[in-house]
Amino acid sequence: MEIDEAVRNAARRLPSYITIKEVKYRWGFGHEDIYPVDQIEKLWGDMTSLTDVQCGFVVVPRLRGQQLKDPAQLDSWLIDGSKEFITSICDFA
Repeated sequence: MEIDEAVRNAARRLPSYITIKEVKYRWGFGHEDIYPVDQIEKLWGDMTSLTDVQCGFVVVPRLRGQQLKDPAQLDSWLIDGSKEFITSICDFA
């Protein structure tokens, strides 16, 4: 119970962020729809608003590969560099 209560108290002190963005859904065969989406979240990694917590930031590379869940996503997966990144860290022999 103590841990649950401590986490909830910390969550109350963190700000909530709201992001409104457009999300593309690709159906395949060159067809795609764009939907407006809102995302409400607490960024647990951003504790800079808590005055009693000493925070700092470290620069790290942003390279990562997107998940390829549908063949309709193949074009964007190739264009955004995900293929090159995944190929560089995997051995497909």
